[in-house]
Amino acid sequence: MSGQRQTEACNEIATLLHDQFSRLTRQLRNLELPQGMTPERLSALSVIEKRGPISVTALADKEMVRPATMSRMVSALVDEGLVKRAEDKNDGRGVLVSTTPKGRRAHQRAQHLRLQYFTEALEALTPEQLDAMRSLAAALARLTLLLDGSATS
Repeated sequence: MSGQRQTEACNEIATLLHDQFSRLTRQLRNLELPQGMTPERLSALSVIEKRGPISVTALADKEMVRPATMSRMVSALVDEGLVKRAEDKNDGRGVLVSTTPKGRRAHQRAQHLRLQYFTEALEALTPEQLDAMRSLAAALARLTLLLDGSATS
């Protein structure tokens, strides 16, 4: 495939993926979550669960929000007993947040609901479509690394 044709094909695929990811993201945001859980809180809780203990600043970076915004969200999560703060032993002024047992259960419950939603939708696909989804998942993992700048060509 010539360079121009490959670029055109990549532009077309990028547009298709962007449109479908946007629709999928909206659908996931509208899924019913456990009481008091918002998509933003679930996302922050997920990062804390996977990468914690983590500083509020690092969490804000991961979630692409301002540290002040994340600080307010962490305070709400602390108030609900989903996360806890602890002193950062490497930085006397720093604070690290981690999930509590209640937070882990809330995260697991919300993740279970989302995975159940995906599983039910996938069950309606043909075996060939399921194979294509498996291949797509692998390609998306590579694409994510490239977009993060973590992988080389």
